[in-house]
Amino acid sequence: MSDASKVAQVLMDYEYKIAFAESMTGGALVSELVKVPNVSRILDYSVVTYSQETKEKVLNIPKALFDVHGIVSKVIAIEMAKSIASLASADVGIGITGNAGPTAQENSQVGEVWFSIYYQGESYSYHLQLKNECRETIIEHAKKAVYQMLLKVLTK
Repeated sequence: MSDASKVAQVLMDYEYKIAFAESMTGGALVSELVKVPNVSRILDYSVVTYSQETKEKVLNIPKALFDVHGIVSKVIAIEMAKSIASLASADVGIGITGNAGPTAQENSQVGEVWFSIYYQGESYSYHLQLKNECRETIIEHAKKAVYQMLLKVLTK
C-alpha cells in the first residue's frame, strides 16, 4: 500500500478533509491521492498556485511576505498550508513551494523544497535540498517526502 493510500485511509477513518496548495509539484500531490478509491470522502478542493501573483490573489498571501522571505521559503509554505485549509474548510492543509529547475530562482537553489502541513492548529514544516537531480526526480522526491511526513503527523 502506498503512503498516499495509507494517508487516505487515516483521513477516512477520522472523517477528516484534506486540501493542497501546490506550486512546484503542479498538482502531483493531489493526483497521487485521487488514485485511491472513495477519495471524494476526504478531498473537496485543492489548487495549483504556481506564480507569486496567484499565491497572493487566490491564497491571500501578502506581497510583503514574498518580499521579505522569497517565494521558496518556510514562511510561504506555512501560509499556503494555512490558507488552503481555511479556504477549503479542511482539517489538513498542505502547502508546497520549491524550485525543480532547471534554473535557479532568486534566493533559491535548484532542488530546494519547502512544504508545510497544517493540522490541528499547528504547522509542521520541512525543507529538502535535492542535489544533482532532474526536474521530474525532484518533484517525485518531494511528493514522496510529503506523503511520508503527512503519515507521521497524522498517526503520531
